[in-house]
Amino acid sequence: MESVNPQQPSEENVFGTSDGASYSAVLSHGDAGRVTIQSLLVDGHNTPVREATFDTRQRAVAAVEEYARGDRKP
Repeated sequence: MESVNPQQPSEENVFGTSDGASYSAVLSHGDAGRVTIQSLLVDGHNTPVREATFDTRQRAVAAVEEYARGDRKP
């Protein structure tokens, strides 16, 4: 059985707005600090994402905001 670091959740919900668009995303925390966007809603619409694994949580959240603004394409 794998042990999970109690300090860091394996999944996390993030919510916010970016350039007037509302977003909600589920981030999954993996090995070596990698963070993957598991699901993303922008203005209530499911937005499929590819190549959505990042080195840090900060970069993953920045990518979510870029998707919401339309600066990053799914």
